[in-house]
Amino acid sequence: MKIKYLGQCGFLITSQNTRAVTDPYLSYGVDENHYSEKTPWKRLYPPPCTLSELSPDIIVISHAHDDHLDPITVRKYLESGGDAFFIAPAPICDILAELGVKKERLIRAYAENEIIFNDLAVLPIPCAHTELHTDKNGDYLELSYFIKSGGKTVFFGGDMSLYDGICERISREDPDLLLLPCNGRDEERTANGIIGNITEVEAAELAARLKAPFVPMHHDLYEINGCPEENIAAAARAFGATLITKKEFTI
Repeated sequence: MKIKYLGQCGFLITSQNTRAVTDPYLSYGVDENHYSEKTPWKRLYPPPCTLSELSPDIIVISHAHDDHLDPITVRKYLESGGDAFFIAPAPICDILAELGVKKERLIRAYAENEIIFNDLAVLPIPCAHTELHTDKNGDYLELSYFIKSGGKTVFFGGDMSLYDGICERISREDPDLLLLPCNGRDEERTANGIIGNITEVEAAELAARLKAPFVPMHHDLYEINGCPEENIAAAARAFGATLITKKEFTI
């Protein structure tokens, strides 16, 4: 699989027959809609492309926050004639439908229910952001995903925190690569409505325990909710974890 980092939790993952995009945030929507004195959101680099230019076959959404399920990115894609399938946690699929995604292009994802698409297998598991959240039916509002093809497995964490059993659950799939947020959390950000993720230390320790290389994400787009790359590298060295910092690579 070929993998290209798009910013925040966005990746283009290309297998032999399928182009999958995770959490495409390719606009200035957070800056325009959520900027305040306490939360001065300002992108540090522009969107690298449009979603249409990526020509996805499937779009995998982890949860409903604007930098993951971005209304602007989705609307522009649909207006351009985009017709990819969307995989998203079942409880948030109505949001995509309201944005104009056709019912037949929506795939409702449920934890532990594998989805087969062309040569990809997409397996969702519960994600804690920073806690596990479910709707009235018990379905998870946030999901992490294993994306598998050609004997390789990528774990896409989305916005995640650690919870009892998560390391063991990831280990059972024996991933070849981990895509992990590294921006962390603290009381000040939480008080301002910025929900945290694992830290660079937790990401490095998790990668070391799983004996899989990791790619940092959600760390370099916004200064107020980021983590310096030198801190991520230092944590990786401390735990003996393999860190991948290339923006494009193949596994």
